[in-house]
Amino acid sequence: MDRQVRIQLAGGLALAATGAVGVLVITPERALGSLLGLAERPGLFALALVALYGARSLVLWPISALSLLVGFVYGPVVGIPIGLAGAVYTCLPPYLLARYAPRERGPLARLHTLGRSTVAVTGDLRGLIAARLIPLPADGVSYAAGLAEIPAGRYALGTLAGETPWVVATVLAGASMRTFALEEAGSTLSLLFGATLLGVVLLSGPAYRHLRRRGVLDGPAIDQ
Repeated sequence: MDRQVRIQLAGGLALAATGAVGVLVITPERALGSLLGLAERPGLFALALVALYGARSLVLWPISALSLLVGFVYGPVVGIPIGLAGAVYTCLPPYLLARYAPRERGPLARLHTLGRSTVAVTGDLRGLIAARLIPLPADGVSYAAGLAEIPAGRYALGTLAGETPWVVATVLAGASMRTFALEEAGSTLSLLFGATLLGVVLLSGPAYRHLRRRGVLDGPAIDQ
């Protein structure tokens, strides 16, 4: 078996193993419940939060779990900027891992080709923002962006823009649990629906033009 293929398979198995541990053993409920005990010690809590954001992608926890915690502990005014910075930070490890993984041969070579062709249709920044707005798995989007070789600056900007509605909504939901503001938690649903709809709209123009060029659709071209 080719050396690159062996490395890719070993890396995939390692990620699957850590993900299984995160889902089955070190669940978000257990870890975040324990972390709440540090909330009265701001320095230790901040260090633990940085560590959790850094390791989150390895254990396949959703970003929303940490955003809820941030909202509950800090409230919306402080929690939203912390949650946004954390969302960008926590999406960097899978992006960097995929960006610099060997991909000349093996399964990653095919995924790299697919990612580059997708970016050619949607645009790197536009496609990334849309993928973040639509409720796709955050780490899947990060790995795909790395394999597609989206530049780091555009990746960070696209992640920030696309994750903003989701972070704001979940931080507000966490803050509402603290204050029992049920009407505030309910209002976040319209924000999430709007984010998903915007993501679909961002992709509709490039997708339409691509299908027209391939002869799948007939009709006048639209420019967006």
